[in-house]
Order: sequence, then C-alpha cells, then structure tokens
Amino acid sequence: MSENLVASPPPAAAKLPDLGAVFDHAPAPLLLVAADAPKYTMLRVNLAHARAFNSTPEALAGWGVLEVFPADPPPEVAGFVEAIRTSFERVIATGAADQMPVRPFSVALDDGQAEQRYWSATNAPILGPDGVVTHIVSAVRDVTGEVLERRSEEARKLLMREVDHRARNALTIVQSFVRLTTADSLDQFRETVDGRVASLARAQTSLAARRWEGGDLREVVDSELAAMSATGRYRVSGPAVLLQAEHVQAMSMVIHELATNAGKYGALSSAGGMLAVTWTADPDGRLRLTWQEDGGPPARPPSREGFGSRLIVQLSRQLNGEVAFEWRPEGLKVEMDLRLGETAQG
Repeated sequence: MSENLVASPPPAAAKLPDLGAVFDHAPAPLLLVAADAPKYTMLRVNLAHARAFNSTPEALAGWGVLEVFPADPPPEVAGFVEAIRTSFERVIATGAADQMPVRPFSVALDDGQAEQRYWSATNAPILGPDGVVTHIVSAVRDVTGEVLERRSEEARKLLMREVDHRARNALTIVQSFVRLTTADSLDQFRETVDGRVASLARAQTSLAARRWEGGDLREVVDSELAAMSATGRYRVSGPAVLLQAEHVQAMSMVIHELATNAGKYGALSSAGGMLAVTWTADPDGRLRLTWQEDGGPPARPPSREGFGSRLIVQLSRQLNGEVAFEWRPEGLKVEMDLRLGETAQG
C-alpha cells in the first residue's frame, strides 16, 4: 500500500541584510565606480578599501578615481594610475572582467611615513538592460606579502647558484695551485700552497662581507699585508675604490704573491726594509697601482720564471691590465696599469 508523501512547507526565509551594508562591511577592499570615463566617479567606497589607503569612505566618495592622485605624479604613482585607467578602459571596451597587473604604490602611514606596497585588482562590469557597461566593481588586493616572498625566494635561488659557481671556481684554483706550485722540499711546498689557499679564503671573506657585490681595495691590500708582516713595515695609501666582485680574488692573489716574495727575498725579509703600496683611480675605471720596496736587499731578476711570477702576470691580464717589474738596488718596484671598467669610488 503506497503512502502519499506531502512535502513540508519551507521555513520562513531569513531576512537578508541591506546589500549596501554587505558592500560597506565586506572584508576585502571594494569600490563601486561609475563608467563615466575619464572621471570614473567613486559612488561607494567600503571601509576596507578606505583603510587600505589610510583614508575614509566619506573622503573618497564622489571623487573620480584618477582625481585623487597628483596632476604631475612621480614615476611609481604614474605607473599605478596608468594601470588603473588601462584596466577600466578594457572593462568598458569588452564588457568583461579585467585583472589589473601588480603595481607598486606607497601608502602614507599614521606617523606620516610612506610605506611601499604592491597592489592588484579585479575590475568587473555591471551591465545595463542594453548590455552597456554602466558601473565597475573593483576588488583590490594588497599583494605586498606575495611579492616580497617571491623576491626572497628568487634571491635565495640566485645566491645558491652564485655560491655553487664560486665554490667550483675556488676548487679549480686550488687544484691549479697544487698542480703548478714548485718547491725544493715538501715543507716548502706545503707552506706555499697553504699561503695561496689562505689568500683565496681572505678574498672570499671580503666578498661575503659585502654580499658578493665587490670589495674595498684598501681592505683587500691591508688584509693580505697584515697576514704577511707587522703593520709598521708597510704603508698603504690611495682613494677609496670599490672593486667589482670578479676582480677581488685576482687582486688579492696578486698582493699575496708580491708580499710572499717581499717576505722571502725583498724589503720585508730584513729589519730595515719598508714597503709602500699606493694607487690612483680614474672614474672610467683605470687603476694605477704601485708596489715599491725600499731598504731591503737589492732586487735582482729571478734566474727562472716561477709559478708566482707567471701568476702575477696572468692575474694582471685578468684585471684587464699590464704589470711592469723594476729590479732596483733599493728594492723591487712593480707598477700595474689596470682597466677595471667603471670604478665605484667612495
């Protein structure tokens, strides 16, 4: 026997809130704009939108979206304004929603300071009975966190690639030290290789201190000389020069080889010897560095060209320059004429 099933009447419908109140208190920044180009009058501004730009709905409503920006804005603001205008024009032309690209725009904080933030917006049309766009609803998003997180990740990946490249390069250099260094005894061999590896390490430390952006010439020279001699035995003078990252290692190695030679055979090998390292620099990147020893044993040309001498010449070429040796009775004088590209000076 079948039963007649009768549906129960639906419960009384809950009263919907006023849609204006929903708009005003929505958690996302919202803007109702008239499609009255080129003004784009702001007819309604919700609280979240006004607060995002440190303003109030009352202060913004009635103004054109593009009128609230200065007439002659700086580049950042001009780019933000142009992105808004272009997006609104696309909405009116196509009758479809448009995603505005991410643009920077600084917001004034309560203390008067400006904070740079990044914004995007989805701009959607409201169509009249004839299908013509009458209004635009703009849903704005503060995407600053996403932009900074993406930049941080990109910077991390770039740093990892740079560290990998430099580690491989350093190992290649160490291999060349071991393979090409010659010495009369095993102890001498160890001492020479250890000194060159230590110089390489100091160059890496100098680069890391400046986030691999370069190195201060005076710091590079001082670091090498301090490792080889007492401070009172040498003098360093010259203008502030920021070496490019790719030149720090080569310069450090050149100074190390010269200092090693001075400690064994030159001015730093005797009590009365003195060393002066001086340089001049041009804005176009030309660097003239002079290494001058005095008061030590007379300088004599080596009977055979060792790896150290070849290394100095090779590194000078790597620094886009030339090196000249003067074997004087007073001591060795070396002049380096280098072209390092545009040289940052401080």
